[in-house]
Amino acid sequence: MSECPKCGGKMIQGEAYINVDTLSTSSMMSGMMPTMPGMNLESVGIKQEKRIKWREKTGEKTGFLIKSEEVRTMSVKGIRCLECGYIELYAQK
Repeated sequence: MSECPKCGGKMIQGEAYINVDTLSTSSMMSGMMPTMPGMNLESVGIKQEKRIKWREKTGEKTGFLIKSEEVRTMSVKGIRCLECGYIELYAQK
C-alpha cells in the first residue's frame, strides 16, 4: 500500500465504473409503441456498470490501402485514501 499525498493515510487500489441506463431490447419490448408522456423508462430500462477506458493515438499509421492513425486503449485504475477519500486515477496497459 502507498501513502496518500494529501494526508498521509493508507491508499487502496480499485477501478472506476460508470452506471449506464439502456433501454431493454428483449422480445417483450419489440412491439412496444414509442415512449408516451408519463411513461416511466426506469421500469423498462437495464442498468449496467461499464469500466472507464483511456484511448490515445500512438502516432503510427496502420492499414494497407487506407491509412488511419493507430489508437491504443487502456484500462483506468486508481487508488483511494482510506482516511480522506482522495482518489488518483491512472491508465494501465
